[in-house]
Amino acid sequence: MTLTRFSALALTATLLGFLVTGCDTGDENPATSSSQRSSGTNQIYGGSLPCDHCDGIDTEVALNFSTDSAGGVYTLTETPHGGPADGQTQKRKGNWKVISGNAVPGGGTVYVLHPARGDEAHAPIYLLMESNATLQLVDEHFKPLETSHNDELHRL
Repeated sequence: MTLTRFSALALTATLLGFLVTGCDTGDENPATSSSQRSSGTNQIYGGSLPCDHCDGIDTEVALNFSTDSAGGVYTLTETPHGGPADGQTQKRKGNWKVISGNAVPGGGTVYVLHPARGDEAHAPIYLLMESNATLQLVDEHFKPLETSHNDELHRL
């Protein structure tokens, strides 16, 4: 996966008019402390990810853990800044799983976010856990992207 492919997919999805949207209950307060937002069964990460045709995509991903902690359901919120889809927020959901051990170079942990069934416009997203507080966007071979843009999401 290259930066161009990831960015093109993200931009295409935004321009397709939010084919897959999640429910926004409006209950979340942006001023909520990190201890209130992330817990053992729900972890939230946020930051700005790279984009070819915009200045960046403000991204927030909420990982809801299943009982075995090897996966669960995620909600992804993306808002591009600059470019043709400036400020148009897209929410989508899907399932995620953990890949770890010998499958990951260096024995790390990768969260793989799979799009919901029927969502052909999006590819899986790979996030390497750098620490309990940071996830780094990587390609499908778990290698860092070649970009000068920040590609990390930090735990909120």
